[in-house]
Amino acid sequence: MTHSPLVWLGLGGVAPDDNKVARHWQDRLHWIMVAVALMSVPAYLLSTSELHPVWHDVASVLDFVILIAFVVELAWMMKVSSFPLRYLLENWLNVVIICGAAAAAFGAATEWIAIVRAMRAAVAVLVLVRTVAELRVLFTRKGAPMLLGIAVFTMLTLGALFYWLDPAIRTFTDGLWLAFITGATVGYGDIVPTTPATRMLAALTVLVGVAMMTVFTAHVVTFFIGGEEAKMRDALQREIRELRDEIRELRDELKARTDK
Repeated sequence: MTHSPLVWLGLGGVAPDDNKVARHWQDRLHWIMVAVALMSVPAYLLSTSELHPVWHDVASVLDFVILIAFVVELAWMMKVSSFPLRYLLENWLNVVIICGAAAAAFGAATEWIAIVRAMRAAVAVLVLVRTVAELRVLFTRKGAPMLLGIAVFTMLTLGALFYWLDPAIRTFTDGLWLAFITGATVGYGDIVPTTPATRMLAALTVLVGVAMMTVFTAHVVTFFIGGEEAKMRDALQREIRELRDEIRELRDELKARTDK
């Protein structure tokens, strides 16, 4: 078994020495499964909200979609992989997601549904973190506008969810303020979540906020270090060109002496 941190988290994916077909299907299904995993967040929020009961039915549908998608994906990847048992062991988090989705979809006890949905929300965050880690463009100068756009869109979305799900939050501005101070881990206490759904959303907002601040800090460091590296690279290339010119001159001089 590979001793990668992602393997210990159950997010090992296809092993590097697996066949090309398995790697192809992993790349093909990656974004689809990320989207499916993130459905666990609205599923939990809708099921614990005080909205119309029809939204609870929507949450149940999302539970079944998550369950079916992960069962099919796990079965198919084990079929195309050259090491099916190894794939299962290195992606044990998929089994956890399936168990949680099954418990919620088939009506386990209420307290257990809350636990498994919270667990699946954490799983969704882990998958999201893995996805962001693969977007290396975010850590370059070109990724600055994308990073800023993602941050703004995320805060606006979380603010709207707080406003929609919590009766105590009376304006969208208050929801946006709560999302910002929660994500920044400030927590003034002037506005607080009052329902189970918004408390879960607040926990998710903290994780997202910390992750985004980490990426932003890494981007700032990359900006300064990248500038120094660019200067060193230009200087190195200049020296290489000068060495090539000197070698060319020495060859020409040596050839001229040989001809004489």
